[in-house]
Amino acid sequence: MFMFLTVAGLIASPVRAEITAKQTEVMKQLLAQYQEKAIEEAKNKKSKAAQSQTSFTVVAGREFYLQRRSWQENDFTCSGCHTEDPRKEGKHIETKKPIKPLAPSVNPERFTEVKKVEKNFTEHCYDLHDRDCRAYEKANFLTYLMSVK
Repeated sequence: MFMFLTVAGLIASPVRAEITAKQTEVMKQLLAQYQEKAIEEAKNKKSKAAQSQTSFTVVAGREFYLQRRSWQENDFTCSGCHTEDPRKEGKHIETKKPIKPLAPSVNPERFTEVKKVEKNFTEHCYDLHDRDCRAYEKANFLTYLMSVK
């Protein structure tokens, strides 16, 4: 009986639900950069939303993550590939290749290098928006993902 419980415990072991020190460091560094950039965007009035978005929230980040964007006769979302629950494995819409979870709390490989995060933001923002994301959008997105346990 004891052996059965041990094996069952291994199978049902909890998913890692904390962000590593490296991830925290990188995400805080990015948030500081985005805060500075968002203030600059607001001063330059690059967009109407930028004028009021210099503080960041989990709610705004989740809305951004789930927001549908339509262009080039297609309908896109971040969650379209990454699933509505960023703790789960996703699948690329076109290639059907599996995508590791986006949430840093369950994927220790996410958000460990500033350059890589910026590259991915640029690439994916152009895929979804046909432009780079604004600093406040990136900051809200990171704020949301940091909250996902």
